[in-house]
Amino acid sequence: MPRAAFDLSSSQGAAVLGLLERARVPPHPDFYRLLFDYVSGVQGVSAGRIGSIMTERDGTAQGRLYDEFIAPYQQTEVIERAIARMVARLDTLDQLIVQSSDAASDHSRSLAEASGHFEAETIDPVILRELVERLTAAHDTVERANRTLLAELADAHRELAATQAEIGRSRESALRDPLTGIANRAGVDLALSRLTHEAPGQPLCVALIDVDHFKTLNDTYGHPVGDQVLLVVTRALLASARASDIVARTGGDEFAVVLAGTTLYQAHNIANGMRNAVAAGDLRRALGGAVLGGLTVSIGVAEYRPGESVAQLLDRADRGLYRAKESGRNRVDSDAA
Repeated sequence: MPRAAFDLSSSQGAAVLGLLERARVPPHPDFYRLLFDYVSGVQGVSAGRIGSIMTERDGTAQGRLYDEFIAPYQQTEVIERAIARMVARLDTLDQLIVQSSDAASDHSRSLAEASGHFEAETIDPVILRELVERLTAAHDTVERANRTLLAELADAHRELAATQAEIGRSRESALRDPLTGIANRAGVDLALSRLTHEAPGQPLCVALIDVDHFKTLNDTYGHPVGDQVLLVVTRALLASARASDIVARTGGDEFAVVLAGTTLYQAHNIANGMRNAVAAGDLRRALGGAVLGGLTVSIGVAEYRPGESVAQLLDRADRGLYRAKESGRNRVDSDAA
């Protein structure tokens, strides 16, 4: 796993700025916050991927950091559209309520005026006809205003339901990796946060998975083939996972599996089954007639400890993954320490 290539003898802020400058990434607050967490060591699930991106010198670091670590958490476009629609709808409703209120006031005045005439000892037929016409007109105006208001309220209700559905789809999309269709880093973070709070007494493990020698494969065969290999890995992981497991691609060639209600011993065995499933994966669809050595993955597994943060859990799994890589790859290392 790549490690940070910077000097921490200066402040963390200076280290972050130095990293951003070398990678030609602007010191935008989102990028600064991401790299500050990385320098501080709280990006366990993402540290290897961020380190890999920051050491590249092809000028793509900004776009790749944004796509993998910032965009999944942003849903501003959908929210802004929803807010604009609802503000416009509320403005229309406000105008209609004013119109309905004005019509009702006019109707009340007409009724009061008619009541005064009806109390007179004699009633002029001409005035009576005029009052009836005015009352009828006022009643019709109130009725039209109320019908329009009710129709607008019904439209607003339908639009609100549609907006809620759109936001729901946007949130779901923001939690999924566009290439593989499985959960992404944001999805893993959400699942772990929810599980550690909702079921604190239940065992919980996480496995971090890295495709061995993926960069060499990508450089040799190209990104389209690399994408196909990632799909092969995804299918193998899904096929060997349980229905309750959450399989995710957290960036590049890195995957994660959240194993709820699972002890470390059980998680190690499940992870080993996943490692075997990937090794048995069929690469012929990805590479055609080309021959590639066996596809393997290294896996680090850690079990949640009551009271620790999600970042600490992920960091221990990441260290297990690093040990698996250092020990020769194609193996599972469980953090039992």
